[in-house]
Amino acid sequence: MPWPFDDIFAGPGPADPPAEDVEDLRLLEELEQAARALAVRLRHEPGLSRAAGQLFIKLTAPEQSIHFKSLIWPLSRRLAGLPASAGKGGRPRKKSAAETGRTQS
Repeated sequence: MPWPFDDIFAGPGPADPPAEDVEDLRLLEELEQAARALAVRLRHEPGLSRAAGQLFIKLTAPEQSIHFKSLIWPLSRRLAGLPASAGKGGRPRKKSAAETGRTQS
């Protein structure tokens, strides 16, 4: 009589090493190379805008540009030793009279 749970234990177990998927590893390596290349550029040009960084990635690693905002830009800034965001964008807000402490006459 066959064991009723043979089909459950037929595949790899949790202790088995994961099967390496060469394609996934290649994509991760390309992603890392793109982030490192941009990090080098950011070290020399810390004021580089996000748009200029995205253009740089599109020209050097076009297949990785889809991951730019979520992965490459923050990782590159961290590798370059820069803060996560370059700063607050947009025009500075005009303060009201109450915030400046002046009274209107």
